[in-house]
Amino acid sequence: MTQLYTLKQKAHSLHTDIYALYLAYRDSRVRWYVQVLLAVSIAYAVSPIDLLPDLVPVFGYLDDVVIVALGLSVSYRLLPKAVLQEARLQAYEEMGQSVLAIKAISYAWLLLLTLLGILFYKFLHLPY
Repeated sequence: MTQLYTLKQKAHSLHTDIYALYLAYRDSRVRWYVQVLLAVSIAYAVSPIDLLPDLVPVFGYLDDVVIVALGLSVSYRLLPKAVLQEARLQAYEEMGQSVLAIKAISYAWLLLLTLLGILFYKFLHLPY
């Protein structure tokens, strides 16, 4: 159970760090080439178009991980420390407030999917 809790904490930390990078990207104190590097790294991570298709075993996913990790790592080093600190603080504040909303929306979707599953099950097992 502690491993699941640790995994949840790491996932939340990752989401917060990505949001902090987005906030730092929008800051006017960040140089243009760092903004371009951040934009390219995040766009490549989200984009369905890859240099190597994901159907190629191992290398299809490996290029995604290497390019995105390298781009974000270099961006972290090039970002001014003050901007990164402010962005992280703002991200933690905003993400902390939105956790309740995310949970409520998640539970609503879970309830809807459960109801649809029950209806689908009953529809398949109705006597003719």
